[in-house]
Amino acid sequence: MRFFDEIAERADALKQVGPQALLEARQANIPVYYMQPEYGDDIIREYPDGHRERISNSNGGTVLAVPPRA
Repeated sequence: MRFFDEIAERADALKQVGPQALLEARQANIPVYYMQPEYGDDIIREYPDGHRERISNSNGGTVLAVPPRA
């Protein structure tokens, strides 16, 4: 139970992990990879310039364009 209490106590810090990783990847000029529920098991690759691609696991790794973040 203590584990879940600690997660609740650090919720704000945990929410910053993804955005911080994206910022650091942009600064290093490398893409970042992540998943989004609306794309199922596919992987999103986001480049430092903001354009994104979807790597489709169900389609043999086909790369599809994804709209940029709003």
